[in-house]
Amino acid sequence: MTNKIQVAVNSIRLEENSDTPIMILSDPISNKVLPIWIGTIEAVSIAYAQEGVLHERPQTHDLIIDVIESLNAVLKEVSISNIKDKTYYADLILTTINGDISLTARPSDAIALALRSEAPITVNKDVFEANSIDLIKDKSEDIEEFKEFIDNITPDDFL
Repeated sequence: MTNKIQVAVNSIRLEENSDTPIMILSDPISNKVLPIWIGTIEAVSIAYAQEGVLHERPQTHDLIIDVIESLNAVLKEVSISNIKDKTYYADLILTTINGDISLTARPSDAIALALRSEAPITVNKDVFEANSIDLIKDKSEDIEEFKEFIDNITPDDFL
Protein backbone atom coordinates (compact mmCIF):
# COMPACT_ATOMS: atom_id res chain seq x y z
CA MET A 1 0.00 0.00 0.00
CA THR A 2 2.92 2.34 -0.50
CA ASN A 3 1.19 4.30 -3.25
CA LYS A 4 -2.00 4.58 -1.17
CA ILE A 5 -2.94 6.41 2.01
CA GLN A 6 -5.43 4.80 4.37
CA VAL A 7 -8.08 7.32 5.41
CA ALA A 8 -11.15 7.48 7.61
CA VAL A 9 -14.45 9.23 7.10
CA ASN A 10 -14.06 12.19 9.41
CA SER A 11 -17.51 13.62 8.84
CA ILE A 12 -20.21 14.66 6.42
CA ARG A 13 -20.78 18.42 6.28
CA LEU A 14 -22.88 20.84 4.28
CA GLU A 15 -21.31 23.46 2.05
CA GLU A 16 -22.49 26.78 3.44
CA ASN A 17 -23.62 28.48 0.22
CA SER A 18 -25.30 25.57 -1.55
CA ASP A 19 -26.15 23.07 1.21
CA THR A 20 -24.31 20.44 -0.86
CA PRO A 21 -22.96 17.57 1.28
CA ILE A 22 -19.20 17.25 1.57
CA MET A 23 -17.59 14.03 2.75
CA ILE A 24 -14.39 14.74 4.69
CA LEU A 25 -11.77 11.98 4.53
CA SER A 26 -8.89 12.33 6.95
CA ASP A 27 -5.38 10.94 7.12
CA PRO A 28 -4.61 10.50 10.82
CA ILE A 29 -0.85 10.54 10.18
CA SER A 30 -0.56 13.83 8.27
CA ASN A 31 -3.68 15.56 9.69
CA LYS A 32 -4.68 16.40 6.13
CA VAL A 33 -8.25 16.11 4.92
CA LEU A 34 -9.69 15.41 1.50
CA PRO A 35 -13.10 17.00 0.88
CA ILE A 36 -15.32 15.27 -1.69
CA TRP A 37 -18.66 16.76 -2.70
CA ILE A 38 -21.36 14.05 -2.78
CA GLY A 39 -25.09 13.65 -3.26
CA THR A 40 -27.62 14.01 -0.47
CA ILE A 41 -28.86 10.41 -0.66
CA GLU A 42 -25.32 9.06 -0.42
CA ALA A 43 -24.55 11.45 2.46
CA VAL A 44 -27.54 10.12 4.39
CA SER A 45 -26.49 6.52 3.67
CA ILE A 46 -22.95 7.21 4.92
CA ALA A 47 -24.30 8.93 8.05
CA TYR A 48 -26.57 5.93 8.72
CA ALA A 49 -23.59 3.58 8.38
CA GLN A 50 -21.47 5.72 10.72
CA GLU A 51 -24.24 5.74 13.33
CA GLY A 52 -25.07 2.04 12.91
CA VAL A 53 -28.68 2.76 11.90
CA LEU A 54 -30.44 -0.38 10.70
CA HIS A 55 -33.70 -0.38 8.78
CA GLU A 56 -36.45 -2.98 8.80
CA ARG A 57 -35.93 -3.46 5.08
CA PRO A 58 -32.45 -3.22 3.52
CA GLN A 59 -31.49 0.07 1.92
CA THR A 60 -29.60 0.03 -1.40
CA HIS A 61 -26.09 -0.15 0.11
CA ASP A 62 -27.20 -2.83 2.58
CA LEU A 63 -28.62 -4.82 -0.34
CA ILE A 64 -25.34 -4.59 -2.25
CA ILE A 65 -23.45 -5.93 0.77
CA ASP A 66 -25.98 -8.78 1.00
CA VAL A 67 -25.42 -9.57 -2.70
CA ILE A 68 -21.62 -9.54 -2.29
CA GLU A 69 -21.83 -11.86 0.72
CA SER A 70 -24.36 -14.20 -0.95
CA LEU A 71 -21.84 -14.66 -3.79
CA ASN A 72 -19.21 -15.70 -1.20
CA ALA A 73 -17.19 -12.59 -1.92
CA VAL A 74 -15.70 -10.04 0.47
CA LEU A 75 -15.22 -6.32 0.01
CA LYS A 76 -11.46 -6.24 0.60
CA GLU A 77 -10.84 -2.52 0.06
CA VAL A 78 -12.31 0.68 -1.31
CA SER A 79 -9.79 2.85 -3.09
CA ILE A 80 -10.24 6.36 -4.43
CA SER A 81 -8.01 5.95 -7.41
CA ASN A 82 -8.25 9.00 -9.64
CA ILE A 83 -9.67 12.45 -10.27
CA LYS A 84 -10.60 13.81 -13.72
CA ASP A 85 -12.29 17.17 -14.31
CA LYS A 86 -12.98 17.55 -10.57
CA THR A 87 -14.72 14.15 -10.45
CA TYR A 88 -13.29 11.46 -8.20
CA TYR A 89 -13.24 7.79 -9.19
CA ALA A 90 -13.16 4.83 -6.83
CA ASP A 91 -12.65 1.09 -7.08
CA LEU A 92 -14.25 -1.69 -5.09
CA ILE A 93 -11.70 -4.46 -4.60
CA LEU A 94 -13.58 -7.72 -4.08
CA THR A 95 -12.06 -11.03 -3.09
CA THR A 96 -13.94 -13.84 -4.82
CA ILE A 97 -13.41 -17.58 -5.20
CA ASN A 98 -11.78 -16.76 -8.55
CA GLY A 99 -9.42 -14.15 -7.10
CA ASP A 100 -9.57 -10.39 -6.62
CA ILE A 101 -11.64 -8.25 -8.97
CA SER A 102 -11.96 -4.49 -9.22
CA LEU A 103 -15.18 -2.64 -10.00
CA THR A 104 -15.44 1.08 -10.68
CA ALA A 105 -17.78 3.01 -8.37
CA ARG A 106 -18.58 6.51 -7.22
CA PRO A 107 -16.56 7.31 -4.08
CA SER A 108 -19.70 8.00 -2.05
CA ASP A 109 -21.24 4.62 -2.90
CA ALA A 110 -17.93 2.82 -2.38
CA ILE A 111 -17.46 4.41 1.05
CA ALA A 112 -21.05 3.66 2.08
CA LEU A 113 -20.23 0.01 1.33
CA ALA A 114 -16.85 0.13 3.08
CA LEU A 115 -18.41 1.46 6.27
CA ARG A 116 -21.01 -1.32 6.27
CA SER A 117 -18.42 -4.05 5.72
CA GLU A 118 -15.57 -2.51 7.73
CA ALA A 119 -13.32 -2.57 4.66
CA PRO A 120 -10.34 -0.20 4.61
CA ILE A 121 -10.65 3.04 2.64
CA THR A 122 -7.59 4.20 0.74
CA VAL A 123 -6.75 7.08 -1.58
CA ASN A 124 -4.11 7.08 -4.29
CA LYS A 125 -1.22 9.02 -2.72
CA ASP A 126 -0.81 11.42 -5.67
CA VAL A 127 -4.55 12.17 -5.74
CA PHE A 128 -4.59 12.76 -1.98
CA GLU A 129 -1.52 15.00 -1.94
CA ALA A 130 -2.74 17.13 -4.86
CA ASN A 131 -6.26 17.68 -3.47
CA SER A 132 -6.02 17.56 0.32
CA ILE A 133 -6.01 20.43 2.79
CA ASP A 134 -3.46 20.61 5.57
CA LEU A 135 -5.42 21.75 8.61
CA ILE A 136 -2.32 22.13 10.77
CA LYS A 137 0.16 24.08 8.62
CA ASP A 138 -2.14 26.31 6.56
CA LYS A 139 -3.53 29.02 8.82
CA SER A 140 -5.20 31.15 6.17
CA GLU A 141 -8.61 32.64 6.84
CA ASP A 142 -10.26 30.24 4.38
CA ILE A 143 -8.91 27.22 6.25
CA GLU A 144 -10.05 28.61 9.58
CA GLU A 145 -13.54 29.13 8.15
CA PHE A 146 -13.49 25.59 6.79
CA LYS A 147 -12.47 24.16 10.20
CA GLU A 148 -15.26 26.12 11.90
CA PHE A 149 -17.69 24.83 9.29
CA ILE A 150 -16.56 21.22 9.94
CA ASP A 151 -16.91 21.64 13.70
CA ASN A 152 -20.49 22.92 13.57
CA ILE A 153 -22.31 20.49 11.27
CA THR A 154 -23.70 17.14 12.42
CA PRO A 155 -25.26 14.16 10.58
CA ASP A 156 -28.63 15.30 12.01
CA ASP A 157 -28.48 18.20 9.55
CA PHE A 158 -29.32 15.66 6.80
CA LEU A 159 -32.44 14.27 8.44
